[in-house]
This record gives sequence, C-alpha cells and structure tokens, in this order.
Amino acid sequence: MLVVMSKSKPAPALRVRPPPLIAFAVILLLLPLSQPYTYEQDVFAINCLYKALGSPGLPNWTANGGDPCNEDWQGVECVNSSITSMYDQSLTVSGANLGGQLGNTLANFTSLISFSFVAPCRDLSNNNIGGTIPDGLPVTVQKIILSANQLSGRIPSTLSMLTLLRTVSLNNNHLVGGIPDVFAALTGVAHLDFSSNNLNGALPPSMGNLNALASLHVQNNQISGTLDVLQDLPLQDLNLENNLFSGPVPVKLVSLPEAPLLLQELKHFIIPVPGSVA
Repeated sequence: MLVVMSKSKPAPALRVRPPPLIAFAVILLLLPLSQPYTYEQDVFAINCLYKALGSPGLPNWTANGGDPCNEDWQGVECVNSSITSMYDQSLTVSGANLGGQLGNTLANFTSLISFSFVAPCRDLSNNNIGGTIPDGLPVTVQKIILSANQLSGRIPSTLSMLTLLRTVSLNNNHLVGGIPDVFAALTGVAHLDFSSNNLNGALPPSMGNLNALASLHVQNNQISGTLDVLQDLPLQDLNLENNLFSGPVPVKLVSLPEAPLLLQELKHFIIPVPGSVA
C-alpha cells in the first residue's frame, strides 16, 4: 500500500512587539548624544557676545557652539532651554576684567530677562566694556545694568520698544547727548540711573508717563531745563546734583526725604512753599 506523506507547514513565527514606552526609550538612546539642550538662537547670540567681549576667560564659555544651559557657563542662568539671565557679579569673582564691546546680536536672545555687566564696587579699572549700546536689544529684557564701564555714544532710542523694562542703570560711562524721549510705553520702569555721564538737554516729556518710577539718578551731567516732568511721579529716591536745571522746584519734590539736600543743591531755583502753587 502506497502511503503519501504530506509535508506539514511550519507554524508562523510569533511577533512580539515591545511596549510603546520601551520603543520610545530605544529611539532616544539612538539619537546623537551631542544634541544641544539650549536653543540654537540663544547659543548663536551668546557665542557672538563672547567674541565681541574679546573672548575673556569665562569658565565654559566658547566662541562656537556649546550648550550654555547644560554646561554650567559661569554667570549664565536658564529656564528650560532659554538663556534668561547673564550676571557678571559672579563673573568678576574670578577677575574676568571684561572688555571689548557688546556686539550687535543681543536681540537674538529669545527670552533674556536680565543682563548685568557692572564693574565690581564701581571701580572703572575692573570692567572696560566699550563701544556703543547696540540699537538691537532683546524685547523680553526687564533689567539692563551696564554701570561703570567705558560705553560711549548715545542712549539708543530703541529703548522705547522694551516695554517690559523695570531697571536701567547706565551710570559711570561716557554717554553723550540727551536722554531720549522713549518712555511713553515704559510704564513699568521703577529705577533709572543715568548719573556720571556727559548727558545734556532737558528731561524728556515722556518721562512723565513713568507711573512706577521710584528712583531716578541723573547727577553729574549737564542736563538743563525745568523739573516739571517729575512733579507727579511716585519718586522716593531722587538725585539731581551737579546739573544745569533752572526754574521752580515742583511742590511734590519738596516733600521727598532727600528734599533738604535737593534744595541746597538747587538753591538758585525759585522754591515753592509746600502746599502752594509754584
């Protein structure tokens, strides 16, 4: 008897799919480990700033590439992948002696809130950042502190676009010209310090819009004109010494804590009696 043997078909291979989370982890492991965490635009901006400052000896800073938010660049603070602050209070601890200029790429920072390049103890010999203040500044910035450097030229009129500003300190530089009329939309500014420069002209009319201004220092300049624009501001700290002001002192300024010194400095003014009309 002839027996025909049929070939049995092999059982189909069982496909085991990894759980989605494991598959995702494998993909992450396969990605290049060199992928920077900091936003590329911020890396570009800080690389250019570093070069403009003359490539000083700042730990971990570099002129090309790098990852500031992941590599602990000294004086740099981040929120997630964005550079938000640069402080040289920490930079100068190691004697950074910053020089060079600010360059023209500061506006490229995506989320910069504060930058402070101030000489320690206001010693002009320690920080020597020169050149002009660039027109292009980050629209997100709230605090600009560039005191006690070697900056020259004019205060840029583009400050008018920085509507989030709270503090501007440009004192002890070599700035010239008038204080620009840029304050119409800067109603959140609380502190202004333009002292010890070579500024002239009158206080700009838009300064009267600074409804949050608590401190104003403009001493040691050649600013002229009257003080009328200051009369309705919530000032608590005012220094006008060594300027060329003229005219009556507004009644509200007479009630400031600094009034005795202010009136002594402005003794050539017509000084109203508090409560009277100037």
